[in-house]
Amino acid sequence: ILAGSTVTCVNLGTINADVSVWPGSAITGFGPCVITGARHAADPFAQTAQAALTVAYNQLDNMPCGATLSGDLGGQTLQPGVFCSMSSQGLTGEMFFDALGDANATFVVKAASTLTVAGAQVTLLNGAQAKNIYWLVGTSATIGVSSAMKGNIIAFTSITLNDNATLLGRALARNGAVTLGTNNVIILP
Repeated sequence: ILAGSTVTCVNLGTINADVSVWPGSAITGFGPCVITGARHAADPFAQTAQAALTVAYNQLDNMPCGATLSGDLGGQTLQPGVFCSMSSQGLTGEMFFDALGDANATFVVKAASTLTVAGAQVTLLNGAQAKNIYWLVGTSATIGVSSAMKGNIIAFTSITLNDNATLLGRALARNGAVTLGTNNVIILP
């Protein structure tokens, strides 16, 4: 997890990775929540990570769109490429990333404003890997109750994981907070 202002966990969450904040310094709720990796609050490591996040955000944002998304992603199967929503993007139900047998296949889903995930599950097919999926969000991402997300969520502002939501990937917020509810699990892919 990387945030610009704060990282907060309400209860019983587990982050199987490092947690960093810069330029903010607040990492709250640990315990009762658990971090298995290192903590970096407003230190040089966190500052370097935030600078690298800015570069990555800008590179992903400058990638040309291969296809325009319309409507909710639930029920859809995406093959490798760059997919763009000109406003907010929703995901309800199950969606699929199909790598077509290429373990190095990359997927970029760009939402110009928000990403809202509600009771969703992301399923990987034919060698697709969570580490190669990028959700680029123009403002904030909200991962709804009991959703099972996969990929790296890179938000300009903030990321919220509601109760019982899981993430196989990274939660990276450039300017705002990363907020966890109750019983969230985040695992590096």
